[in-house]
Amino acid sequence: MLWGLRQVEPQAAHGLAVDLLQRQIHSGLLLPAERLPAERQLSDRFGISRVTLREALRVLETNQYITVRRGAQGGAFVTDEERLSQLARRRMTRAPATTMRVVEFLTVNQLAASRLAAVRRGTADLKRMRQAMDMMTSAENGPQRKQSEALFLLALGDATQNPLLSRAIEDGLAELFLPFEKTGAEGAASTALKSFEHLFQALSSEDVASSEAAMADLHTQLWDTVRRFTRNAA
Repeated sequence: MLWGLRQVEPQAAHGLAVDLLQRQIHSGLLLPAERLPAERQLSDRFGISRVTLREALRVLETNQYITVRRGAQGGAFVTDEERLSQLARRRMTRAPATTMRVVEFLTVNQLAASRLAAVRRGTADLKRMRQAMDMMTSAENGPQRKQSEALFLLALGDATQNPLLSRAIEDGLAELFLPFEKTGAEGAASTALKSFEHLFQALSSEDVASSEAAMADLHTQLWDTVRRFTRNAA
């Protein structure tokens, strides 16, 4: 019996490249004002022609995700921090309930990941998380903190040894496009850093209960942040 079939939505090749780059920006893996790889590298990575890639970059530029500069020092650059925050606030204003559903999806999967990773993580997984922790500690601004936190959570997903759960976390981070915290949010950043440290220690010790508790603390902070942003965006 066939069940749950939906119409196939055709998408041009350049649209797939747009989606992939937007996911990187939404997750915070690409930093504001960061230069993208050269066209040849990107087209090879995506397996598309440079003509198709240029169309994807044109769409991203029109949607204000990137800026394209001409000349010897030119190239495609992620747009600045303030513009990205504006895009995120606009997105939340249009569909605040969608943001809440994304947080629900992400927190459910991250909590499951914290349990499994505590008993399945390997040395390489802990090394990746330790590197992300070092980045978190040395982060000088909101974008850098967001990037390091995303890298930690992606490593956590991989540590579950469950590709479906790992992909769920990746998808959740890509859908949760939040404005950057402004200067003066050092207190919240310090609290988050402590919770990530507790989570890392628990994972290192294979302590399932403590891993869940640390993740629950991070989720409480995430919900507080999302509600605050949602109120401000309204």
